[in-house]
Amino acid sequence: MHWLPLIVSSAFALSLYDICKKHTAEGNRTFTVLLLTTLCGFAFTGAMLAATGDFDCVLALGGKEIALLCAKALIVSASWSLAYWALKTLPVTVMAPIRATGPVWTTIAAIILFAEIPTWLQACGFALAFAGCIAFSLATKREGFTLHSRAIVLAAGATLFGAASALYDKFLLSSLHIPPKAVLFFFLGAMSAIYAAATLISARLDKTPFIWRWTIPAVGILLAISDFLYFSAVSSPDSRISIVSTIRRSSTIGTFLIGGAVFREKNLLRKGIALAAILLGVVLLSIA
Repeated sequence: MHWLPLIVSSAFALSLYDICKKHTAEGNRTFTVLLLTTLCGFAFTGAMLAATGDFDCVLALGGKEIALLCAKALIVSASWSLAYWALKTLPVTVMAPIRATGPVWTTIAAIILFAEIPTWLQACGFALAFAGCIAFSLATKREGFTLHSRAIVLAAGATLFGAASALYDKFLLSSLHIPPKAVLFFFLGAMSAIYAAATLISARLDKTPFIWRWTIPAVGILLAISDFLYFSAVSSPDSRISIVSTIRRSSTIGTFLIGGAVFREKNLLRKGIALAAILLGVVLLSIA
């Protein structure tokens, strides 16, 4: 499993990315922040490709592959936009358990799409994950959030789009064999264009002032690093998207612990127990 160090490193970078993302989102103009973070990631990726002489893999793609990567950009743009709107009000220790359920939805989709019958171990995994979700909902009520809260719904939507993106990544990287560097370059470029349009359209509607923060370029660079490592792991012939997604989503542990300390959030024990149950359920699903 030569892809294992790649995905573990990706998870670590992703935990730092999530913490920086929370810092950029609070009290800031959403689409402007998304545009700048994506542009920073796109510029970083282009600079690395130029420095290593790997631009050939980008130039070799045809119109069909580029169109498919633009479709990925739309999916990820939806996920990121919902996540940023949620983070404006949600504590990072509330967001982390919601995002941790992503591999559960990926596994459910894989079972539906490929007509697989769940094993007893998968059933146990589902039961644990959903028990964790119930415990999590009880814990968040103490902070004024319920499952029907707008921010919770937005975070759940971001997670579902993220699960769809994970399944799509396996198709792009393993079935079509598009090089990971090319996937990263084109989807970040397409997302930059999407967010540029969204920024212009929303300029008259969103009166929130834009505040420059040092974490804005950090978010883009950490994302580029994390996604490149993730794409490299997914492109490996012997990798399984359920296991890869599970290990990557373990980044929520770092996000929860570090973010909870940095932002001095409350009710950590109850939310931590819920997160542990969700992650244990996800681990059982990946083993199954």
